[in-house]
Amino acid sequence: MNNLEQRNAIIDEDCRLLASLLEVEAKQYRRLLRLAWRQNSYMKRQDVDRLDFNASEWAKYLPQADEARIARERFVQEMASQRRNASQPANFENLIAGTSRTTRDEVISSANDLRATSVRLARQNELNRQLAEFCLDLAREETEIFRTTVLNDPSGCYGNNAQTASRGPGGVLVKQA
Repeated sequence: MNNLEQRNAIIDEDCRLLASLLEVEAKQYRRLLRLAWRQNSYMKRQDVDRLDFNASEWAKYLPQADEARIARERFVQEMASQRRNASQPANFENLIAGTSRTTRDEVISSANDLRATSVRLARQNELNRQLAEFCLDLAREETEIFRTTVLNDPSGCYGNNAQTASRGPGGVLVKQA
């Protein structure tokens, strides 16, 4: 095997490892995406116990996703520094240049999967943020209505001993999105 063949074999091997690191990272993000979907469902149902458990799962799996991302970033930096050519910028296409078609397709497929999963996760996190903001606004409004009703108590809903005297306007509060 001549030097060029050896170099191409090393590049192929590095790119297969890169594809593997991309797949691991995408797997971690898919796990976080499932947790984000569950979080959304639990917030809608106001299931505090499951929300709490889901938060502990986030705390458990988020560091693993970060580790996978950091490992991939470091490996890409290492690949770039080993292949640095003054005439070519260190970008993704240049890193996989010179590999076999199969390896190149594997890396591109893994990178596309990671990108798509990352976009879906970011979108779900934004939806969850909006839902949480809505829930907080709703709780603030209900609290203010209740506070106003108790302080002003125009209908005598509460007696002097702070016990409910009868059902009145301070009964059930409903707000729809």
